[in-house]
Amino acid sequence: MKFILKLILTVTTPLLLVHCKDNNSDVPFENQHYYYSNTEGNNTIEGSHIYIDHKIGDTLFFDESCSKLIQNINRKWIVGQGSGKPYYDTGKEYYWPILTVLPKLNALITRPVNEYFSLQKPVVFWKLGPYPIKFSDSLKGSWGFSKIILDKKDSLFKTHLFECDTDIVHLYLATSKNLNNWTIKHLLKPDDFKNIPWNVPDKNHKMKVTPLISDIVYHNEKYYSFAYGDDAKEKTYISVLISDSLEGNYTIHPLPLISPNPKSDFSNHDVYFPKIVYSDSLWLMYYTSKNEQNEEFLCVARSTNLMDWTVLKENILTRNQGWNAGMKNLLCAQVKIMNNQIHLWATGTKNVGNYKKPNKGNPMDVCIGKFYAPLYSNNFIEESGNPIFGGNPTFDFENDHIGGTFQEITHENYTYTFYHGKGRSGKEYTILVK
Repeated sequence: MKFILKLILTVTTPLLLVHCKDNNSDVPFENQHYYYSNTEGNNTIEGSHIYIDHKIGDTLFFDESCSKLIQNINRKWIVGQGSGKPYYDTGKEYYWPILTVLPKLNALITRPVNEYFSLQKPVVFWKLGPYPIKFSDSLKGSWGFSKIILDKKDSLFKTHLFECDTDIVHLYLATSKNLNNWTIKHLLKPDDFKNIPWNVPDKNHKMKVTPLISDIVYHNEKYYSFAYGDDAKEKTYISVLISDSLEGNYTIHPLPLISPNPKSDFSNHDVYFPKIVYSDSLWLMYYTSKNEQNEEFLCVARSTNLMDWTVLKENILTRNQGWNAGMKNLLCAQVKIMNNQIHLWATGTKNVGNYKKPNKGNPMDVCIGKFYAPLYSNNFIEESGNPIFGGNPTFDFENDHIGGTFQEITHENYTYTFYHGKGRSGKEYTILVK
């Protein structure tokens, strides 16, 4: 289980009417960061889909119940529709740019629609952020990364890279002076992990994959590269590689730090994708567990020395009835401590819904939301306007979904967002930067 992710307003344009029904009046309207898929303006529910009443030209008129939604839309948003078929009906398969918003009329004008437009299908509004660039043009195929750190020893940014969703996986090291230009070199091969019980050969007794690294911690002049791999029964374990330098040499810890718990309803098959944070002489590890039913949960463990870990609680993140209702693809994408609170970024997906009425927004497609809790508490609260980050429907490298590999870095007054995205036209993950 390797995982591992503009134009001119013409007032004479004809009209398109959309009716919005409010069937969840007790749910608060939220200013959304990524998409609106229901008339309630709240992605913690599936809500009432936005249906078009009739069409005359390219101007969309909404009734008064959707005035808040229209006030939160601008030309950075697009109007999307799906195919009408489950798994291909998120509401972004076809889209049209918004040219002008007319809040006083509860209306907006789009570019002319094409033959894929249907009055019988609901619409979804998607917000377009800045377009990313590739992490490196030299990377071919499908790739992931661990954590980007600023190495205090040589003032270089560094991260591990690895092939993902492939039969053969090696580990590489990428270095950069400025987060823009990266030098990549080979680091570890599968044979380096021979006789390691938490990362074993395949069924043909061949070493084809290394573990995947998801976080790096620098502590007491040592680098701890937290990784996860499979044993002979294809159960996934968390362990660590320790080194004086990220360039090598690495000491591979022979035993798991955290293992599946056969007595648990949440972790009786896998544990993986650890993220570490430090506070007041205590290390906290947020990681994903999976049970025999292939359901995923977020868990937390604690340690005082990075080597001996005690599981504090499993299933710490409550799912809602909307964007993260699905029981798969739940990963801790990023964790930080700010203002005596734990801030956690987690991936989520919607369920597909009924075959005759598929859900809208992100069914089966990963996006990221944010949660917070008081320090030393596991009672996480979902932030308003989730999800906060997802794939751009108009960009080929991420118009299917993004992955769980995600990191925000502030450098020289700029915030860089590193993540990997997957397009609908292929199976590859591309490391992207905004």
